[in-house]
Amino acid sequence: MRIHGRVSDSKGASGFTLIEVMIAMAILGVGLLSIAVAQLTAMKVSAKSKNLQQAMFLAREQMDDLEALPPGAPILLNAATTDDPANPIALTNDVGDAMRFSRSVTVTPNAPSVGLAQIVVTVTWDSAQGFRQVQLNSVKRTN
Repeated sequence: MRIHGRVSDSKGASGFTLIEVMIAMAILGVGLLSIAVAQLTAMKVSAKSKNLQQAMFLAREQMDDLEALPPGAPILLNAATTDDPANPIALTNDVGDAMRFSRSVTVTPNAPSVGLAQIVVTVTWDSAQGFRQVQLNSVKRTN
């Protein structure tokens, strides 16, 4: 009598050999390890994306405030780099989230031409890969 390609003895005993079980376990182990590595990679990418999104939010928030200033505002007439007084900035109250951002604004009057001011908002943060930063640039009329 043949059962699943195997010849059974008269007692009806059939099953898998130890070698077949070990090979199946090895294949299963490799598959599970691959899934675990993919999950860790996804978590790292998610954390990087979250930090970049938060930094862009902080930069855009500051740039919106500066773009709302009227022409001739004093901050637009003097060349300066100003650090945000709220530095370091934490966007969450979560104790487990130790990510802190620093924000600064650089204003260069009469650049790129007379009557305009170049504004650069820079947000930096320390990540596992070292310091990262994003910058937003804009030009605003000064008169």
